[in-house]
Amino acid sequence: MPATVLPADDDLEPIRKPNPVRLVADDQHPEVPGWHCAGLQEHHFQAMRMKWAGDWSGANALEYRLWLAAVDLSNAHGWRVPTGQERLRRMAGLAIAELADPARYSRPDSWQLKAAWLGVGKSQWYDTWQARYEQVYRVLDDWSNAAWHHMRRRQQRRETQPEKSILAKPGMIR
Repeated sequence: MPATVLPADDDLEPIRKPNPVRLVADDQHPEVPGWHCAGLQEHHFQAMRMKWAGDWSGANALEYRLWLAAVDLSNAHGWRVPTGQERLRRMAGLAIAELADPARYSRPDSWQLKAAWLGVGKSQWYDTWQARYEQVYRVLDDWSNAAWHHMRRRQQRRETQPEKSILAKPGMIR
């Protein structure tokens, strides 16, 4: 068996150099992108990432949170929801899918897809479930928009009132 040749120390030198992307230990600093989202509730942040970045990583947690909001809406408005069919949970999943891909659900015949997903017919969809679904979707869209506006306000505040950067200290990696 041939001997394994290890790379010389010179070959490993680029790995030892600091990453040109700034790494800041203080995540409350305005030069860290996550700083703009500080103070957001997690489900608002997940809804914003879903809508504006197509990031599905928080979809399960977001669906659960939206389902709880749909249950609250159901209780507040006195909706009669059939037991054992998980219509509110399905509405939450459908709203998330529509938020992530609005073009698919904006066609005139998209009601068929939505009604089939909820397991209702045309008359039930138009008479009962369409208005309820739109309320659930509006909650999710409001979360996303609230997060977007929160982030933009913090970015604009940063642009109008720049803070001193800890990265500008002598000896720090720039």
